Amino acid sequence: MRLYWCEELNVPVLEPRYVVDKCNKIIPVRVTEPGDVRPAFEADIRIIKQSIEYELGDRSLADIVPNDEVVLLNKIPGYADQADEVVVRGRIIGHRFYDLIEGKWRFRPLFEGVSEILTRRAGWWAIVDMDKLPVGYDIHNDKIIEGSLPNKRFAHVAISTRDGSTHGVAKLFRGGRLHVIKSWRARPRLPPGRPSDMRLFAEVNARYIERKAEKAVEFLNRVFSQYKLPIVVSYSGGKDSLVALDLVARTGHNFAILFNDTGLEALETYQNVKEVAAKYGVDLLIASAGDSFWKALDEFGVPARDYRWCCKVIKLAPITRVLTERFPQGVISVVGQRAAESFQRARLKPVSSSRWVVKTIVVAPIQDWTALEVWGYIYLHELPYNRAYERGFDRLGCVICPANEMAELELVRASYPGIYERLEAKIAQQYGDEAYIRYGLWRWKKRIPGDVLRFVKISLKAKYPVDVKTSGNVVELIGARPDRATALQLLKMLGDVSVEDDRILIKRDGVMAEISSDLLAIRGDRAVDAAALIVRASVCGRCDLCIRWCPTGALRRGEDGRFVVDESKCIGCLLCSSACPSAQYLIYRRINSREGFKLRQAVEER
Repeated sequence: MRLYWCEELNVPVLEPRYVVDKCNKIIPVRVTEPGDVRPAFEADIRIIKQSIEYELGDRSLADIVPNDEVVLLNKIPGYADQADEVVVRGRIIGHRFYDLIEGKWRFRPLFEGVSEILTRRAGWWAIVDMDKLPVGYDIHNDKIIEGSLPNKRFAHVAISTRDGSTHGVAKLFRGGRLHVIKSWRARPRLPPGRPSDMRLFAEVNARYIERKAEKAVEFLNRVFSQYKLPIVVSYSGGKDSLVALDLVARTGHNFAILFNDTGLEALETYQNVKEVAAKYGVDLLIASAGDSFWKALDEFGVPARDYRWCCKVIKLAPITRVLTERFPQGVISVVGQRAAESFQRARLKPVSSSRWVVKTIVVAPIQDWTALEVWGYIYLHELPYNRAYERGFDRLGCVICPANEMAELELVRASYPGIYERLEAKIAQQYGDEAYIRYGLWRWKKRIPGDVLRFVKISLKAKYPVDVKTSGNVVELIGARPDRATALQLLKMLGDVSVEDDRILIKRDGVMAEISSDLLAIRGDRAVDAAALIVRASVCGRCDLCIRWCPTGALRRGEDGRFVVDESKCIGCLLCSSACPSAQYLIYRRINSREGFKLRQAVEER
């Protein structure tokens, strides 16, 4: 992202040619790519100030981050947990980062931030008897001309060569050594500031923001004219879907709002959804998961980033139910997805057919917008944004999502303790190891990321409700307790089922699978598919996605709640297993990861 700063008004500039009549001095701001910068709210400012004081041991340095000016944050990689570049007056003054081991926010001073420390002679600093500051070099005490050093290892220290031409930042290592981690040509101090806020930013950039909005409205009108389907805006309570919603309203087309209530939303989200629905005066459809998460938690165990069964149970299932029942003819779903949010979303197209809900066209009018452009639109049009952002949340949704960083989860613990403590109890029950809670290790099943593994030396104890062993074309299910009647019904999808004294045979043009009488050992060409069906009879979150995905209506629940398969309708496509979180997360994805035993190509193509 290209970003600029108006030094006269002290606000960011999105496109200089649109503000030349308001700003004479505009400088570029070089942030780390992709540069999806966002404004720092009061809670963010407080965290940054506290991290500066904690790291540098000097409360006076906290005023480097002003209370009455626009300050930007830019999420960056390279740290074990959440980390942001901090931009003040168009300059990067350092990184705030959450220390996973200490459980605290810390601060790494950089560039103009280091210049402030050295000029003031405040905090931790050192002038060294060197001409250069090579990265990776250890500076010993005999090279330090003057300075003020911390007594805590790994604290950050602002450093300068003796002539002041080169600045850098070092960490204090054992023996008082200063280990240089970054250096650069010395920069001047921060320029004088002046009061500014996001409303002023929006006004200064109004022409550019409105041009972007007009293009998005034109895009929406073209899509609506092409598909001629009912329009629903998927509103999460977040900033992006709020802007997408307002853009749809500007088209003049009728639309409804769909809110997916996962049961795990920020408390402010519920109030915001009511406020937004009232503002636009349109129908509010609620796809409620109720307490499905907590019920399914007892079936599946604690979710993880590589074991996200919860998305299907509390998101996809209720959304599919509402859209298919309310709009059987199909629907246009307008979403607030943006390319800058993640690599995965960057690959998505502005218009696509939903992978999950049939007859649904997904439209993303702000796919190419940045977070700062979104916030500029919100402030320019005074839209009612979710006040949870003011707590310091960067993104909203399920507050205990395993995709969250520990910094975010600690904020959840402080903001919504009831939800977090309930999850913690389940984590403790499943793993019995305090480290899983303290470091958030429950968020992974198979492998801890390298950035985290550098600090947390531990082997994961992945626990699933069903374990799986494979050998050739044999699959063994350990710990499964399938409902026999349900399993025998589901196995009909593979062929004719015959029960003998000590085994169950599945036949279709020959024997497809041979299953032990206890349903735990499966052998044959369709052993993997049969194992998936048996697991579905053992672990079920009752999302019923399998029923809704069945293209022929062959699958339903009987009066006793068990699955029933109509053999005259079933075509054996196994689309139901593709939709089922049990089949996918407990069988297909796990077996596919094992050497020499790949997921069946037929199921993969579905």
